[in-house]
Amino acid sequence: MGSLLATRIKSRRKELKLSQKELAEGICKQGQISRLENGEYTPGSELLHQLAKKLNVSMDYFFDEQILNESTDLIEFKKIAKTFITQRNYESLKYIYDLEKEKSHRLSLSDKIYLEWIASLVDFYVRDRREGAIERLEKALKSTHKADINHLQISNTLFNFYHDTDNLARFDMMKEELTSHLQQLTLNTIEELELSIKFNYNLGRYFWLQKNMEAAIKQVTATIKLCQEYRTTYLLADSFLLLGNLSQNFSERTTVKTYFETAHFLYKQIEDNTEKALAVEHYISDKFQN
Repeated sequence: MGSLLATRIKSRRKELKLSQKELAEGICKQGQISRLENGEYTPGSELLHQLAKKLNVSMDYFFDEQILNESTDLIEFKKIAKTFITQRNYESLKYIYDLEKEKSHRLSLSDKIYLEWIASLVDFYVRDRREGAIERLEKALKSTHKADINHLQISNTLFNFYHDTDNLARFDMMKEELTSHLQQLTLNTIEELELSIKFNYNLGRYFWLQKNMEAAIKQVTATIKLCQEYRTTYLLADSFLLLGNLSQNFSERTTVKTYFETAHFLYKQIEDNTEKALAVEHYISDKFQN
């Protein structure tokens, strides 16, 4: 058991590209991680729980020999899925999900929950099973801890689903919960940072749809500032596009055009999102002709 624990922790740490120091930060001393990975130290349940949260796995992952290490296929699947989700290309997401779901029986609990989240996106946006998608996520939410990144990811998606199905009471409740949880995040991981950016962007978009322009502008500029502060382009193109849409009725024409041009550059050069780049290019040509 000790050997399996040591192997699992070291393997998962390397998969996430964390140093021993980074894994230990806020949890324990680096030396404890080193001794643990060498099979020289058996941690208590509290430390194991903290390590499981940081490594984004279930406690069973450390001890159950029936749970295999996360395969290279799933790592690649997550990378591709992230691209499709960012581009809102849910048809392609459905295609890779259908190929991957047959392997779900040999994944850790954390990864099974991740695939449930993907399945809910496919159900909601492709198969038009909106109520089923919501029920699937509400059930998955009960299997996660509030501090787990999967819990926050599912909550954020439910937040969107509730809005799109006009379930505004649950939408407002989830908004308050997410605001509270995300304010407590340290943003030490890419997952936490991107989730925070996504939630802030979504809030700005919803304020815009509700014609609450002052709140929308405040939210989207805060989102852009967050991206710039952490030097990430995640949803930056979408944020500048939203800012352009928000400011058309009151900002200088040249300023608004700059927002759309920035979005176009990011879609084309950074995200390699040809479809969105061409759509924005066409809009600029049509709207800002001299």
